[in-house]
Amino acid sequence: MAKRPNPRAIKAARTYTIEEAAIALGVTTGTIRKWGKSGLPMMKSQRPYLILGDSLRGFLEDRAKAAKSPLAFDELRCFTCKTGRVPMGLLADCIPQTAKTSRLVGLCEACGGTCHRTISNSEIDEYGRIFSLVIKEGQQA
Repeated sequence: MAKRPNPRAIKAARTYTIEEAAIALGVTTGTIRKWGKSGLPMMKSQRPYLILGDSLRGFLEDRAKAAKSPLAFDELRCFTCKTGRVPMGLLADCIPQTAKTSRLVGLCEACGGTCHRTISNSEIDEYGRIFSLVIKEGQQA
């Protein structure tokens, strides 16, 4: 099953039954019905219910936009809280990932879980002005 359904898998000029939409997106029919209750427009005048491809695409794109929440410059993403948080004491480890990127890791002030943020290596100095960074060397993937 797809974690995030791809709206481009839907043809805009076509109508879909609930089953066809589920197959095209790689989700269950129950998921499509739940989306119908949460705002996906369906033609319910007769059975089988039909969904316009353009409406389904727009619904998925709107959900994807709503799920994104940009981080402030002094925040890392907490996977437990599922939001941006300032790390405890503004302390963060800087772990090299690739030749061009590094990952900032800290502890969430709210829940104590780990917070992460991927940054460009050229931004390390900028983040060093905000956070007390400990740069971990020799851990590049």
